[in-house]
Amino acid sequence: MVQKPPIQALFIGIAAAGIEPDEYGTTSGDSSSYGMWSIGEVIVAGEGIFDGYHMLPASSIIQADLIKQREACDTVFSAGDEVVVVLDCTAHTLRLQSPTVQHVIHIQQQHHQQQWVLIVNFSGYDNQVIIG
Repeated sequence: MVQKPPIQALFIGIAAAGIEPDEYGTTSGDSSSYGMWSIGEVIVAGEGIFDGYHMLPASSIIQADLIKQREACDTVFSAGDEVVVVLDCTAHTLRLQSPTVQHVIHIQQQHHQQQWVLIVNFSGYDNQVIIG
């Protein structure tokens, strides 16, 4: 992630190919979406299951001291961070890793056979993300 305003949350995850954004232009609430917001909220099938990094399992936190130094909207990933997204279609999992967390999300059975696309949701501010 090259640039992200510290007052805005950013979502990184996956969703079914061809979904349409909601009235806010986001796709994280779609029932096929899986991923995480930069505040640490985990999304499974479009629903929030962990509302912030402080609710993540301790095993998902890899740098608690760094999390505590960051602004609330940047706890999980921030400008300058490399975020690794690994979709394992055999194990039906999505792994997100940043300098502060490594969290595995289990994909629900009804979504095991769908085609996936990477999704990044953010507000209309100056965000820059390099995907590679």
